Amino acid sequence: MYALKLITERNGRSVEESWILGDMYRLEFCPKDVADNVIARVEHSHNGNLINHDIKKTDQAYITTLAGDTVRTVCRGRSVSQAA
Repeated sequence: MYALKLITERNGRSVEESWILGDMYRLEFCPKDVADNVIARVEHSHNGNLINHDIKKTDQAYITTLAGDTVRTVCRGRSVSQAA
């Protein structure tokens, strides 16, 4: 079982979110010219529905096991000035 750990900044505060992805997920890296600074998208299904999570340049995102071991680093995050 896999999980997505996303650390983002909202209103000047650091927010950490986690979602259970299940046994399978789809990780798609986006071309540099995609709007809204989205660099990757994680898709998984839950109860027959397809769920998408967009990952921006300023986010920190990791695919982990449910035990917390990192399987894949998606993005280490950039400050807003670096992302521009």
